[in-house]
Amino acid sequence: MFDAHNHLDRCADPLAELAAARRCGITGQLVAGVDPAGWREQAALQAESGVFVAFGIHPWTIAQTTDQELTPLLDDLGAALGGALGTDPIAPIALGEFGLDRSRRVPRDSMARQERAFRAQLAMARERDLPVILHVVRAQARALELIRRDGLPSAGGMLHSVSAPAELVPDWLGLGLYLSFSGSLTRHDRVRRAAAVVPLDRLLIETDAPDQPPLGQPAPNRPACLIDVIHAIAELRDLSPDRVSAATTRNAHTLLRLC
Repeated sequence: MFDAHNHLDRCADPLAELAAARRCGITGQLVAGVDPAGWREQAALQAESGVFVAFGIHPWTIAQTTDQELTPLLDDLGAALGGALGTDPIAPIALGEFGLDRSRRVPRDSMARQERAFRAQLAMARERDLPVILHVVRAQARALELIRRDGLPSAGGMLHSVSAPAELVPDWLGLGLYLSFSGSLTRHDRVRRAAAVVPLDRLLIETDAPDQPPLGQPAPNRPACLIDVIHAIAELRDLSPDRVSAATTRNAHTLLRLC
């Protein structure tokens, strides 16, 4: 089993959570980055445990910066992707998470800055041919428009914790992306409808831990709860959990070039 997106570095005891997940048979984890402080935590975690990492600037982080602070922040990301964190070589295998967020948690006046950061990170991914991890909340049409205008890296990417309606699934698939589902599908019918129509060879699973615990699980979420997501998708699609696990693990390995 492969957890295609979490924030293990923000769990209370990352190494204990990693060990618990491995005891459950979760053999791979991609820890997504959101800000410079997190990248440093991820780098230390990778050095200690061997998890896979991605560095990016989350739209919530962008919303908390000023226009003047954005360019240095993007420069910091470029340096981190180039291995400038600490003395040990760090090898991010993807760029993210980044994207657009128009939810109530984000000031609306940050949208122009979010779009600038979104396009800049797409460009970095294209230059480095890194797969992207996209966060898109209540901004589906605009994100699709900007990606079609600017282009993705040839390495492709994933839309993480899908919240798009089923009607937009073909649009995201048409870009060549994988679609990743979290515990939110246990709580929202719209997400379940989307998960039901994604081809099995383009499907990923994730926990987004410590966020988005599956229904019936307490907060904070844990990487070990990936099993709940697998069982929810298996029931939704009338498949065995083993088949969902095998297919999504294979998809993650293909996307992240771990084969």
